[in-house]
Amino acid sequence: MKKIIIILFIACLSAALFTSCSKDELAPTPQPIKGGNNESPAKDNVSPVTPPDPIQGHINTAVTLAGQWKLVKDSVTYASGNNQTGVSSDVYKGKAADYFEFTSDGKLYIQENGAIDTANYTINTDNSLIVNYLVYNGVPVNSYGSNIVNFHPVNLTGTSVTLTSLVVSPGGIQNRIIDLRR
Repeated sequence: MKKIIIILFIACLSAALFTSCSKDELAPTPQPIKGGNNESPAKDNVSPVTPPDPIQGHINTAVTLAGQWKLVKDSVTYASGNNQTGVSSDVYKGKAADYFEFTSDGKLYIQENGAIDTANYTINTDNSLIVNYLVYNGVPVNSYGSNIVNFHPVNLTGTSVTLTSLVVSPGGIQNRIIDLRR
């Protein structure tokens, strides 16, 4: 009796494997649409779903940061900390020769008020911009990663970029805003 059950089991398993391998032959073939036109009947339907806005946060994904930008203004505001009192600010208005040039391979070249700076930059998933200076205020940075600035938020349009950096330390609060234009 055991032999008959084993033989029946093997026969059923073989039949299942044989029919599963031959299912390709059962696939339906497309039938022509009446009138001889084989185009999709729904080709003219418009999707009710509105495509997402290309602006994510403050970064417009249709606009690239790469390229040369003219410096309009670089302003820094300092608020009091442990050793200081009051608020002070410094505003530099860009001159004709001043620029920020972002390359597509992550390099940033800056000419501001006669000083030429070089940095690497990274755009993060939260649309912040990290700038790691290699040369800062015309002076080489001693060790890689020792002079990093995080700009968040970054407001980017086709003709302007605004970079904002806020640093809070025991020495006080430093708020830097850089305005660039094409």
